[in-house]
Amino acid sequence: MSVSIATLGERALRRLGVAIVPIADRPMLVSKVVPVDIIATNALVELGVIAADETPAPLDQALALAKAVQVQASLAAQALVWWSDAEGVPMAVAEEYTRLTAMSCASAFGKQVDPNMLGLLEARVRRMALVLGAPDYANDAVQWVHDDLVARGKARWTVWDIPSQVEEPYVWLAANRLAPLFDKDVNPNDDVAASIALARYVALPTSGEAVPVAYF
Repeated sequence: MSVSIATLGERALRRLGVAIVPIADRPMLVSKVVPVDIIATNALVELGVIAADETPAPLDQALALAKAVQVQASLAAQALVWWSDAEGVPMAVAEEYTRLTAMSCASAFGKQVDPNMLGLLEARVRRMALVLGAPDYANDAVQWVHDDLVARGKARWTVWDIPSQVEEPYVWLAANRLAPLFDKDVNPNDDVAASIALARYVALPTSGEAVPVAYF
């Protein structure tokens, strides 16, 4: 039975060390969001403007909320995130958003912050955004590998019935395509090994029989 491109994509991500745990075995943090007004309130707590059990003054909350929206706009303008603040902030990056919002608000409340934290926090948001979107990127990479092989006359199968003998070459090629996105090194040896393995398989004579495909 042929594996799906999603499965091959997961294997490519594991090869890169990007996503070690399969998507089926980890919580869907992208579906759990924190409303942006909560981010604003938490930023005021982070700054010590209010205690954790206090309700912020309306003007303070309004300022913090505006700053939280600006943080989102800045990250989106840098193409670091793909979600909207209207939908809420993914729980996985809520702490980073809180601290970025607190940094943006600090001067208004006479607070001092470490400016060096800005780059670190934005880098962490970027990393999380990539990991959260990794399954889609990996699927696209495997699909690209297949389409490229078809375009060059190297594949006589469809994406629904990829032979088990070429699964690993697909994974190697997809991993190399994904590598720059995740700041990983491309392994040229994998490209060579994949080309050799694919050439050997394609050179095998066909039986003329249709390949059975199982659909679920």
